[in-house]
Amino acid sequence: MKLKFLLLPLAALAAAAPRAEAKIRVVATVPDLVDIVGRVGGDRVAVQGLARGTEDIHQIQMRPSFVTRLNRADAVVYLGMGSEHSFLPGLLEVARNPKMSADWTRTCAGSGCIDASTGVRVLQKPDTLSRAEGEIHPLGNPHYNMGADNGPVIARSVADGLKRVDPAHAKDYDANLKVYLLELDAKLSEWKKKAAPLKGVKAVSYHKDTAYLGRFTGIDFVDTVELKPGIAPTPTHLEKLVQKMKKEKVSLIVREQEYESKTSEWLARETGARIAVIGTMAGAFPETETFAGAIEHNLDALLTAAKIGKDVE
Repeated sequence: MKLKFLLLPLAALAAAAPRAEAKIRVVATVPDLVDIVGRVGGDRVAVQGLARGTEDIHQIQMRPSFVTRLNRADAVVYLGMGSEHSFLPGLLEVARNPKMSADWTRTCAGSGCIDASTGVRVLQKPDTLSRAEGEIHPLGNPHYNMGADNGPVIARSVADGLKRVDPAHAKDYDANLKVYLLELDAKLSEWKKKAAPLKGVKAVSYHKDTAYLGRFTGIDFVDTVELKPGIAPTPTHLEKLVQKMKKEKVSLIVREQEYESKTSEWLARETGARIAVIGTMAGAFPETETFAGAIEHNLDALLTAAKIGKDVE
């Protein structure tokens, strides 16, 4: 009986205790956005990702779990500008979530759609939309997450989206955003000083995805190993590229981690240029799961290949 009387007050207290508010469920398409949503959302969000950092954003391996995540989500955060065009609209059609539906023009439509590209100063918007030009992006180069200075832009877009989806906790998102922006501002100061020696270095990249990286670092990307975006190089193109690199004294080949290495290695032997292997998303390499970690790895890889700074594995 004593035990019963002891348990009754405890039961009453448990019944009276306020229940923890349910977190909003967010799906982020790439690891960079998983990180930033987590920082801005804090303990108000439960975030899951789709693409892996080692994958090519244009060729994501789709899994059944993606549909389940999107079906249950309160919001989806995506890079936009056509980055996820090959997989996200199709997944949204199958997921049948009333908060977000497929839009083959804008990727996603609905109250739960958060486009992280809002506010980005777009580079390389094409003048023509001919298929003969390869895999072009009508809205401009979508690889803005590779530019360190776009971190604050992405964070603000994510915060605005979360406040729209969950207005009751807008102050929480603003507070988290403020803390994260202070961290990024400090990092950006470091990164600008670190990247300064790269200004004016001439380079070629494998794929046409380094525009924002070039803008931040000052690297002059003069051409690509690919013939055109998404089109493999031909022998004729490679011969011309070797001549161009020698003539313009191109000293750096930037190979994105997801692309094959043999062609870049051959090009390096022919020209004497050094290879920097970088990631196009967070998580492409160990210990690069965050936006900041990915930026730092890429800077170190570029500096090392340009014979500036410490070695990177």
